[in-house]
Amino acid sequence: MPRWNATRSASGRPDWACDVIPDLVTVGGLTVDNVVAADGTVALDQAGGNGAYSAVGALAWVARVGLVSCAVSTYPPDVLKRLRAGGVDLAGVAWSEQALSAGSWFLYDGDGRRDEGLTAPGDALAEAGFPTDRLTPAQTAEWRAVLQARRALGEIGYSEFRERHPLRAAQVPESWRAVKGVHLAPSAPSVVAEMLDLFSRDGTTITADPGWQLAEAGLDAIGPILSRLDAFLPSEVELRALVPGAHPADAIAVLAGRCPGAVAVKMGPEGALVWDRASRAPVTVPVHHVETRDPTGAGDSFSGGFLAGLVETGDPVQAARFGAISAARVVSSFGAAGALPADRDATRAALHKDCNPCH
Repeated sequence: MPRWNATRSASGRPDWACDVIPDLVTVGGLTVDNVVAADGTVALDQAGGNGAYSAVGALAWVARVGLVSCAVSTYPPDVLKRLRAGGVDLAGVAWSEQALSAGSWFLYDGDGRRDEGLTAPGDALAEAGFPTDRLTPAQTAEWRAVLQARRALGEIGYSEFRERHPLRAAQVPESWRAVKGVHLAPSAPSVVAEMLDLFSRDGTTITADPGWQLAEAGLDAIGPILSRLDAFLPSEVELRALVPGAHPADAIAVLAGRCPGAVAVKMGPEGALVWDRASRAPVTVPVHHVETRDPTGAGDSFSGGFLAGLVETGDPVQAARFGAISAARVVSSFGAAGALPADRDATRAALHKDCNPCH
């Protein structure tokens, strides 16, 4: 990939940075991923990251989303330009000249589930003798075994980079602290706590996706974080880690007892489970059905849409409908920028169709 060569201002930011207050803000990573879709389609070096995907999910509903992240030199600059042109304000992005050699690999099955924790450069597939356009089920299984056995000493991936260079409150433009809503994509507990300290104020809605970092810490350890959130948005896998052995309906009730805000669990193809405090019972919000090309970023884009819906309506169930439509827009293409430019008229029409009459 090309190195980052943007012209920088005296502040060190690229010259397209802008400090105009955005409608919403997302905090998270910018990564490069490699995908083997359920039908075997291979998509190498796809620019994404939970920060980018959640920003794109929010852009389905609002015109401008600020991104707090870090871009390394190997993140495709053309994608950054597309994100900016689509409404992502990059003034909160820190810029690094470091080149990263390994991207994540996501191998999907027919139910949308994927293997995780597998890393290698995109060109490793061809080097191992596999086709780079489509894999048969047998080839996918063989490639999975190669990745699982692979040991590349000295290779730095995006996860390792984020651990060594965590996001900081100091990189957030001062004007953004008055934003209406912020989504915290999966990050280390220390980063989440720092961002909560920065953005917590009357009138700011804050949502968070735990990722493995908070889920691994455990429910008791993250209690102080949960108590400060307006919405907590774990996946089904993270829900099981936080409340082991419990049925999802019982587990979400446990989370709702710890988090004063909304709780919505992302259940993959089964939609989202949202806790209704009025009835003290979970409500299922179905997925918005589209032809899925790449499920990568579905949960993050759901979270971005959920934030937009919660800020606009104050209704967690309605917010989950926003999130479902955002996720559908992202999974219809490859990469975070594939859903841009956003067609907000179409998303509003889809919302009206899916929930009319709305409660």
